[in-house]
Amino acid sequence: MSTSSDAGSALVAAVGGADGLVDFDHLILSGVLAKALGERDRKGGRLADLVGVGGTALAILLMLNLPGHPVLAPEDYVLGPECEEQGWVRELLLRSCGEDAELSRWLAAIVARRAMEENHLWEDLGLPDRTSLRRLMERHFASLAERNTGNMRWKRFFYRMLCEEEGLSHCTSPTCGSCPDVDRCFEPQSAEHTIARSKRASA
Repeated sequence: MSTSSDAGSALVAAVGGADGLVDFDHLILSGVLAKALGERDRKGGRLADLVGVGGTALAILLMLNLPGHPVLAPEDYVLGPECEEQGWVRELLLRSCGEDAELSRWLAAIVARRAMEENHLWEDLGLPDRTSLRRLMERHFASLAERNTGNMRWKRFFYRMLCEEEGLSHCTSPTCGSCPDVDRCFEPQSAEHTIARSKRASA
């Protein structure tokens, strides 16, 4: 079983090195860390719980991507238990990582956690646009991204994949109840549209 030190060393090797960070990965990681820090400052809570990664890994991510970040309290590095839905999405993403894709495994945890927020996923990851999210998925979760042939919105796509694995034909994400773009995400009169609208009505 690997220790936190082993994991930290692997992460440094994955995202850093003599040639520095890969520019796009740096964009992803600095964006989500800055977004989560802003949320922590406004709403409270522990940074690890907002990012989905804690301990040594979070410390290294901050050091490499936001070296001027504010000093954090020790509890900010403590990662609490994830909700059931978050675990489902994380495992879905992990199944499309390569065996040696250490950074992709950390990003699986980050993307899964940020998918629990209420805005579009690219916004809650702190990315500049949806195209950047598509690039993230293709770079780190290629086999899963290939299945999104209709350019479906990613949170909807994740839950569609999970439902199909369980033998269910219709499914929407748990955040549809507060999303202002339900009518843009789903085809009018579709089962998904009806379910999502009912979530909004009961939210």
